[in-house]
Amino acid sequence: MADFFKDIKNLLSDLLENVDNIKVNAERVQTELKKTERTSQDITRKVSEFQNSTQPKIDKINEILEKFNSANENQEE
Repeated sequence: MADFFKDIKNLLSDLLENVDNIKVNAERVQTELKKTERTSQDITRKVSEFQNSTQPKIDKINEILEKFNSANENQEE
């Protein structure tokens, strides 16, 4: 009977240790999630900045292409 209680005590100790490990790992996941959210926000901001900085150039390229295509259409007629 003493061995039975000793085994139960050991099992409970193992269970408590595993629960503590789960708590620690859950906290790590929360920390990493916050870092991931910040990184995602930074990437989104950088992409937006890139789009804003390149849009005038893209507009100019489209303008030149329209003129070029218009000139080619006139030459074909």
